[in-house]
Amino acid sequence: MVEKLNDTELSEALENCAKEPIHIPGAVQGHGALVAFDTQFQQVLACSENIENFLGCNPEQLFGKSAADCFADNLMTAMQRAANRLDPATPTASFEYSFEQADIDVFCTLFKIRQQQSQQLLILEIEPLYVKLASDFTSTVRQQFGRVQAAKTEQQTLQQLVKSAAAISNFERVLVYKFDSEWNGEVVAEYLRESDISSFMGQHFPASDIPPQVRDMYRVNAARKIASTSMPAAQLVQNPDIEALEPLDLSLGMLRAVSPIHAVYMENMGICRSLSIAIFDEKKLWGILSCHGLRPAQTNPYQRHALHSLVMMASQRLMLQRQYQALQFFDKVEQSRKALLDPDKDIMAPEQLLKSQGKRWLKLFQIELVVLVHGNEISQVGEKLPLSTLVELAEWLRKKHWITGLYSSRELGASDCSMLLKDTDFRGLLAVSMPYEKELNGWLLMFRREAVEVKTWAGQPEKTETQQFKGRTVLSPRRSFVGWQEQLQGRSIEWTDDEKQAAKTLAEDLAIGASAYQIEQLNSQLQQANDRLEHLVHTDALTQLWNRYHMEQALDEELSRAQRHGHPLSVIIFDIDNFKQINDDYGHDVGDEVLKGISKALDSLMRKSDALGRWGGEEFLVIAPEVELDNAMELAERLRQVMADIEFDKAGVVTASFGVAELDQADTRSDLVRRADKALYRAKNEGRNRVYSE
Repeated sequence: MVEKLNDTELSEALENCAKEPIHIPGAVQGHGALVAFDTQFQQVLACSENIENFLGCNPEQLFGKSAADCFADNLMTAMQRAANRLDPATPTASFEYSFEQADIDVFCTLFKIRQQQSQQLLILEIEPLYVKLASDFTSTVRQQFGRVQAAKTEQQTLQQLVKSAAAISNFERVLVYKFDSEWNGEVVAEYLRESDISSFMGQHFPASDIPPQVRDMYRVNAARKIASTSMPAAQLVQNPDIEALEPLDLSLGMLRAVSPIHAVYMENMGICRSLSIAIFDEKKLWGILSCHGLRPAQTNPYQRHALHSLVMMASQRLMLQRQYQALQFFDKVEQSRKALLDPDKDIMAPEQLLKSQGKRWLKLFQIELVVLVHGNEISQVGEKLPLSTLVELAEWLRKKHWITGLYSSRELGASDCSMLLKDTDFRGLLAVSMPYEKELNGWLLMFRREAVEVKTWAGQPEKTETQQFKGRTVLSPRRSFVGWQEQLQGRSIEWTDDEKQAAKTLAEDLAIGASAYQIEQLNSQLQQANDRLEHLVHTDALTQLWNRYHMEQALDEELSRAQRHGHPLSVIIFDIDNFKQINDDYGHDVGDEVLKGISKALDSLMRKSDALGRWGGEEFLVIAPEVELDNAMELAERLRQVMADIEFDKAGVVTASFGVAELDQADTRSDLVRRADKALYRAKNEGRNRVYSE
């Protein structure tokens, strides 16, 4: 019986949905079959109730014999070969087979599972090969890969991905579903095989449609196939002679039975079969390629594998395109940084620095007001706020966020500082501390106005119902997916990670500029102030290595010397692999310890003439004067090996990818660094933890 929700029921239903053990459904999809063996194929431990359709014997007959008595020699050989191919990097192995007795060709997938009692089992999934591949299938796949690879922008890549997926498969609707920061989904690309098929393009879906355990499952198995919503599942039957066999974890398989609730959800959408493949941004789940079958049909497993490979290639393409967009943004930030600390210009007061660059920042960060709080001085560019409000806000930030030095909100009306800003029209705030003397209470503040957002939901999210499923209250599938619009007010556009990092960098530069101005004014403390400025300007605060500003100056000097005397000069750029994941998994404190540990270890390997500095984030630069490319490659390899031998308490072994380049006589500093950077990206794309030259 379906019941209307109240708040308590909604909370209970969401919690129960998140606890549904979808990895151990106790059944497989009815078009295929499953057999579970011990690791030596000596005994059948469990099987699906429909196994007779393929083997010609029922579960009782199967359990009464050894595996060798039930399976043909050539099938046993194929399974053993597949088992030999299994390893952590290749958790599944597949092969084709023909059951002559049943007169059916099948596609078999073997994988290993571990039960809680450390017992290992081998699982064999059997899928009928109902669909034969077209003779030009390989040519079609190659052609579609090329089309995705040729796409220039992120949106072009997504749109070509859905078109190419439809060309490779037989699905009527293919879409890309992108997650937001709260795990709600939005359809950002779509292909419809026929004009009268309903579109979901631009529509949003609540996070409850793909609950946490389903999202987590994609990290284990990136693909999920549902052959039919109407076909009954085949229950798993356990060998009665086996004691304490736990429910089989089918996470790695393709035949895991469909939750009845999800089957109804699909039917309500008009979908009778589906294939979903996860799209990752490095290790973070970014979205899903979702293929919808609106009419009964079968998909060949090789089509599924081709789509999986297509998504993996497209994911890499999308990641590089996003990195390129970020580089364009940071290039503009870098231009502003150079203007702030131009050595050819007179040192300016902090308010003059803000005035010189403030209008550029308004456009670059899409903000309406930028404020610099420097000691007792407050400067504003753009729209204005009362000074009293800014003083109270700076004091609140000092008390609440002086440790992290960063605060951001896109919904100030619902934030902890709402009372301070209740009489303003701003809804977004990004605040970054200026890292110099604490008593000066320096902050760089960026404000955004409200950006009214209209979301079109696939059905009204609030009109949710519950039902009883296996004795628990769970969410009932929506019956309607008719577009429903919601207007979101009181929020600004979201602050991106790139914007936060750029603001931190500019705040550091402002701190340097402010310190420089203070030094100029405090003649009585000139030497002490100059020492502090030298440290701020040239040294990275975290790692105590040279910072980018110093490394750029040093590289210009070495480049000029090398070109003047005809001496060789090489540079090495290296980037810590998967560093964002370390921060995400263990926190920024652990990430900082990794940066400091690596810096200390590698700095000890440098010659007196070499220079090692932090280039930005998790990226480092080595300047190696009078070193040719071969020797620079050897140095980079030594650095890589030393890093690989370090084991941190929480982060474990951390690796890096290296790019090496030697100076050509016509090179500028940008040319030399760009070639090393290009080699670094090749090392990243070729698998990381390696050294490449350009």
